[in-house]
Amino acid sequence: MSLREKVEGNELDLSLNLLTEIPVKELAAASKATHLDISCNNIQTIPNDFATLTHLVKIDLSKNKLTELPTNFGNLSNLQYLDLYGNQITNLPVSFGKLKNLRWLDLKNNPLEPKLKNVAGDCLNEKECQECAKRVVAYMQSIDSELEREKQKKLKITREKEAIERAKIEKELEEQRRLKKLEKEKRKAESRAKRQAHVLETNDAQSNNEKAFGSQNETKNPNLQTIKYEGLTCMKIFMYIFIILCLTVLLVIQLGIHLEYFSVSDVKFAVDEASVKLQSFISNIIKLIIFYVPKIKEFCLKLVHCYMTNVTYYASQIEQLLALYF
Repeated sequence: MSLREKVEGNELDLSLNLLTEIPVKELAAASKATHLDISCNNIQTIPNDFATLTHLVKIDLSKNKLTELPTNFGNLSNLQYLDLYGNQITNLPVSFGKLKNLRWLDLKNNPLEPKLKNVAGDCLNEKECQECAKRVVAYMQSIDSELEREKQKKLKITREKEAIERAKIEKELEEQRRLKKLEKEKRKAESRAKRQAHVLETNDAQSNNEKAFGSQNETKNPNLQTIKYEGLTCMKIFMYIFIILCLTVLLVIQLGIHLEYFSVSDVKFAVDEASVKLQSFISNIIKLIIFYVPKIKEFCLKLVHCYMTNVTYYASQIEQLLALYF
C-alpha cells in the first residue's frame, strides 16, 4: 500500500511501523496530508530534505530515538504543532526561531541542556505546551540574534585587522617610495655636481690654454701692433705702385702718339682687342661658375646633411646619458 492510500482526509499515520528513516519523497508526493504522525518508531536522524515538506502543519515525532534536528528545520514555515516527547534531543537548531507559526510544542523526556530545559518548562498540559512553543521560539530567536551580533563583531574585528594591516602595508610602501625618491634626488645631486666639476675643469683647462697661447703669441710677436701697422703700410705701397704703373702706361701711350710711334687707331685696335679678350675671359668665368654652382650646392647639401646626422646622433647619445641620471 502506498502512502497516498494511507492518507485519511489531511492526516497520515505512520506510527508503530518500526521505521528507521523518514520517507521524504513519498511524503512530498502526498501533499494533501498536512498532519503527519510518525511516532513510536526507531528513527534516529531526520534528513535535511525533510525541511522541504513545507505543507506540513502538524508533526508527531514522539517516542523515537532522535538526538538532534536538521539545521534547516526552521524552513517548515507552516508548522503549528510539533511533538518531540520521549527522544534523546539535547538542543535545537538556531533556525528553530524561524517557526513563527508554531503554537504547540512538547519537549518532555528529552535530555535538554539546562537553559533550554528551563525555557521549555514542564509541558504537563495544553496551556504549558502552548507557552513552551512561544518561549522556545523566542529563545532561539534571541540566540540567533546573539550569534548574528557575534558574527558581526568578529567580522568587524576582522575588517579592523585587515584595515590595520592595509594601513601598515601602505605605510611601508610610502616609506619605500620616500626612500626611493631620496635616493633618486641624491643621484641627481651627485650627477649635477659631477657635471659642474667637469665644466669647471673644462673651463679651467680652456682658460689655461688661452693664457698659454696668449703668452706664446706675446713671446713670438712682441710688437703685434707694429706688425698690423706694417701690414697696412704694405697695402698702401702696393696701391701707390699700381697707380704709378697705370699713370706710366698712360704717359707712354700719350708720348708714343705724340712722337708718332703708333697712331690712335693702333691704340684703339689694341684696346678693342683687349676688350674682346677680357669679355671672352669673363664669359668663360661665368660659364665655369654656372657649371660648378649646382655641384657646389649639392656638395654643400651633403655636407649639411652629414653634419645634421652627426648632430642628431650625438644628441640622442646625450639624451640617453641624461636618461641614465634623470
